[in-house]
Amino acid sequence: MKTSIEKRYPSNQDAVVKAERLVEKFTRKLDFDEDQRVDVAIAITEAVNNAVEHGNRLQADRTVTVRLEWRDSRLVITVRDQGEGFDPDAIDDPLSPENLTRPDGRGLLIVRSLMDSVEVNPSSEGTEVVMVKKR
Repeated sequence: MKTSIEKRYPSNQDAVVKAERLVEKFTRKLDFDEDQRVDVAIAITEAVNNAVEHGNRLQADRTVTVRLEWRDSRLVITVRDQGEGFDPDAIDDPLSPENLTRPDGRGLLIVRSLMDSVEVNPSSEGTEVVMVKKR
């Protein structure tokens, strides 16, 4: 089995579905259990959706790159957009009372709760989110 794969998707909502299918196949081949596969599927859905909507702002000339790697009994997923970058510490706390009824703003919180580790690397050329799930 290939231990890594990288795909580049146009910046639209189809990217979310395609990335989720890609990670589903990859995690099945790695014998992740169903709960872990669901966690990873939700995390990649949130990360790619954030890259498309917030990073690339649905601009058709931008892409989202998804890289899956199997290293040392860990699945490492990298999602990279071509946006202007952002400060992850400047995001409003989705659990504060004034934000509880907002329909958005929980993506990173969800990703962090489902994965073993999450690293956000913003730059002026885009944002890279690196997520790790141990089997």
